[in-house]
Amino acid sequence: MAFQFRSETEEMTTNSRIRYTGPITIRQSYMTEYLVECPRCKKEALVIVDNPYFQKHGKLTCANCMHTESTKDLVRYKLIVRRNCDRCAKEFEIEIPNQKEKVKEIKIPCPHCGTTRTYKPTNERSIVKYVDTGLPGDPLFNLPLWLQSEMKGNLFWAYNRKHLNDIKTYVASKLRERQTLTHTTMVEKLPTFIKDAKNREALIKIIERLERKTNA
Repeated sequence: MAFQFRSETEEMTTNSRIRYTGPITIRQSYMTEYLVECPRCKKEALVIVDNPYFQKHGKLTCANCMHTESTKDLVRYKLIVRRNCDRCAKEFEIEIPNQKEKVKEIKIPCPHCGTTRTYKPTNERSIVKYVDTGLPGDPLFNLPLWLQSEMKGNLFWAYNRKHLNDIKTYVASKLRERQTLTHTTMVEKLPTFIKDAKNREALIKIIERLERKTNA
């Protein structure tokens, strides 16, 4: 009878292939960068978020067409004037939408008698975003994530390449033990179809295809 002996190093290498040893990071750790589809050239672009918890300020840049946008470009104001004309005494309300800056004073004519006066309008602030495609997108501009693919009726996606790589490590591991009791990690919040062992091979192929996705 033949016996096969493996060294301690070989045993550790084998265990590392089947045991998940990824970082114990939470999902917010990956939410500072988003690879998205550029709204201009439809190629890979990058959204950088200042704070992964509040996600209100950031910037979009595309290395392909050099398009850039900042969250300050998303702010719009609707000017609202509600008054009674001091000449004809009739009440009126005027709204002027889609202003990029706040306005302290504005000259407008009365819609009833045409008398022009200077008024201090109410500035109603809002945030504009790109049209919702129904696909996962970044939180600031709502642009579709670059790293996504359909898989058996489910949608697989990742925020960025680091996120994709850590998911791949988890999917490839056959032994998935909880790594910490202090918090819920990113991999613990993954959808069931990603955790399902029967989808391992198909998911690895999808992830490797996304890894090869370039700006070409």
